[in-house]
Amino acid sequence: MRRESALIMPVGYGWHDHACWFHTGSEAWREMLVPFFSEGAARGERLLYVSHRSTDELVGDLSPLPARDELLRGGDLTLLSLEAYRGTADESALNEQVAQIRKAAVTTVEAGYRGLRLAVDSAHPIRSGDDIAPFVHAEMMFDEIAARLPMLLLCGYDGRYVDRSAAAALAFVHPIRQRVVFGLGCALYADGEEEHSWRLRGELDLASREVLEVALKALPVHGDVHLHLDALTFIDGNSTYALAEFAERIAPHRLVLHDPPTVLSRIVEVSRDEFPGLRQIASVR
Repeated sequence: MRRESALIMPVGYGWHDHACWFHTGSEAWREMLVPFFSEGAARGERLLYVSHRSTDELVGDLSPLPARDELLRGGDLTLLSLEAYRGTADESALNEQVAQIRKAAVTTVEAGYRGLRLAVDSAHPIRSGDDIAPFVHAEMMFDEIAARLPMLLLCGYDGRYVDRSAAAALAFVHPIRQRVVFGLGCALYADGEEEHSWRLRGELDLASREVLEVALKALPVHGDVHLHLDALTFIDGNSTYALAEFAERIAPHRLVLHDPPTVLSRIVEVSRDEFPGLRQIASVR
């Protein structure tokens, strides 16, 4: 089971942890980034910092990092100035960058490091509505990697350019996040053991309806989608029908519900004729 918590400072975490932080500019981001990388260096992990900004700017972000220059020269710290992958409409470019990070995690262990510690920062304006789904999709693609490889990931967003609804949608798909952005009452994230599987937990009601709809729209589909619901404590009618719409959208692939609450199983069974999407849902206990 992956860890979920409210993020205050990005230290004390481990493999498969995926956190997001909405900051208020370079100085505030540096206050999170430097402790994150300092801990990784002390643990013998390889450090990777990715941003759309220039390499010189990335070096400046890490100016307070102890032994920064030595870490760079020795290859323990790598800076990558890349085109922004989060929010891109180019699926092939996103897949290429996902593969690049996956390879970095694998080769890190082969090189003798304990694992990969990755930080990614973005200052692109993000608004709710159709604009947010590609960003959430990218986060979920990278969450699949973080869930199954020896790495931990800190995602930074300049909160001055992200509206409240968009920030909530992004936080919803991070197991570790700021409570003030979106509470810990519910979340959707990759399962740590089974490929193409996700965990949906907590209470799904009116407060979470919008973020759930965005996450389902953005969820990567590679075949049948398996959704583990053993930690789902409540689901209302609107959220149930959001699952039905998702199931209809991914057909002929199936949405497979593992350990669904009894009330959800009952709704699925009695409403199949009224809502065609429910016919695409299979339940497994």
